[in-house]
Amino acid sequence: MTVLRKMLSTDMLPQGLSDRQRFLRFAELFERFSNTGELDPASDVPFRAAMNSIHVGTTMLGRCDGTFTTVRREYRQVLETNDDRYCLVRNTGDRPAQVIHRGCEATLRPGAMLLLKLDEPFFSADGTSHKRFTNVHLPTAALDAMVPNVDDLVGRELQPGGALSLAMDYSDLLLRHPGAVAEAGMAIAAHLLDLAALGLGARGETATAARRGGLRAVRLKAVLAILEKRFPEPDFSAHKLAAAAGLSERYVNELLFEAGAGFTTRLTELRLRKAVELLAQSRGRISDIAFDCGFNDLSYFNRCFRRRFGLTPTAARGK
Repeated sequence: MTVLRKMLSTDMLPQGLSDRQRFLRFAELFERFSNTGELDPASDVPFRAAMNSIHVGTTMLGRCDGTFTTVRREYRQVLETNDDRYCLVRNTGDRPAQVIHRGCEATLRPGAMLLLKLDEPFFSADGTSHKRFTNVHLPTAALDAMVPNVDDLVGRELQPGGALSLAMDYSDLLLRHPGAVAEAGMAIAAHLLDLAALGLGARGETATAARRGGLRAVRLKAVLAILEKRFPEPDFSAHKLAAAAGLSERYVNELLFEAGAGFTTRLTELRLRKAVELLAQSRGRISDIAFDCGFNDLSYFNRCFRRRFGLTPTAARGK
């Protein structure tokens, strides 16, 4: 799994810039650093900011400290990034912040957390000139598979304590000691996901497995849920499956093999089962059905179908 560390600070800017020039130059760099949102500088104090982030596959942990009045994500960033991850953010400042997301307003008190969705805009302000917050971006498909109705928690203040605070404390610790992430990136991303899932309401077997360390049963469930949702995509691959789950491709392949079949076997089986279903329901062309199920080669589809069911798709429709 790829581990990437990024740092950006006004201390890195050239000397001799005016305060306005410092902000404009920083804003330009910030857009390359992380096109997650935009900042509005405070007018009553010199502009300064420091940002630190670690990316582990599709999981990101970050921290921001600076003299700005608002943080916002515009439709522009939503469209440009095509990012649908969940963002768990903690207010590490000393004043409550007002957050507007999905047309609703929520109060984010010091130490409390809020779940955002990066495929929609947001706006945050607390009336002060200094902001501090920690945030963790988590893969959507994996969290959806682990927490029932997690989308209902978006935009609601989440009280400090328990597994959620532990996840944020863990993130802060890792940001101070990034060397540990380089050594154990996959395990760290998985542990963060487990802690967040517990804190957000994972139940039953998922919660039990997460309390034991996460472990493979929880991640396998998430991986299978993603595969069952996205198998009709013609270019869907083990690499894309791993990215969506926030895991390494090697680890995903290990999980699938341990559960009885590898990626290609499972993908083909899901596509063929869907083809059988569509053949029974539709009088459409065989080629259209094959393509709707994710096959991009009709002759390959016919071979796979006959090998799996012992008859051609046309004959199967007759039966």
